[in-house]
Amino acid sequence: MQLKQVQISLNAPIGQLGEVRKSHVLQALGVPFTIQPAPIPGFVAYVDPLHRRSVMLAEHQIIFIHEGENISPDLRDAERILVRTRDALLLDDRFVAGIQWIAHHEADGAATELSVERFLRLSASEVRALFEQGLRGIGLRFTYESPPFTCDLRIEPYYADTALFFIQFNAAHPQPLSLETILLRAAEFGEYVRDEAEEVLASLLQG
Repeated sequence: MQLKQVQISLNAPIGQLGEVRKSHVLQALGVPFTIQPAPIPGFVAYVDPLHRRSVMLAEHQIIFIHEGENISPDLRDAERILVRTRDALLLDDRFVAGIQWIAHHEADGAATELSVERFLRLSASEVRALFEQGLRGIGLRFTYESPPFTCDLRIEPYYADTALFFIQFNAAHPQPLSLETILLRAAEFGEYVRDEAEEVLASLLQG
């Protein structure tokens, strides 16, 4: 299982982002971050292209994203970046958080075929018959509690490369938490996706 992306969303009353506040954040983040056009309307994007990290800010949200080929669940760099962002904006250390991890898993064959053959108790021919032979693959979603977070784990073929499975993990908590607590749980969830979610997928694929 290879971790490909982590996204941490922090909701808080940030307020308007004038040029002075934008400049304070940029100075706090330091090189190699630069301000770039944001992919989401209404956000300001600070991008580190060398390490494929970004921080996006809006009036009510901070979004941290790190992408890579096999990133670590260790979030010490994320902590440093988010603490600097929090302090530059003079925010209280209380955030409503959303956490997302994305991973890929090498399929033993085509993920699309394996999902049809193994994910349901119906035979592959019965499943395909339900969709008049147009079925490409099957995805699964598991929802569960990991207090104080509500989580869901999604497993499906990666249609950009059908030799892979696409794994997405989301966790959310409706009450404010400290940044330290959020990042600690985010790192634990990253380890879960890298290690235990692979066991979930292996169990599903057993013949």
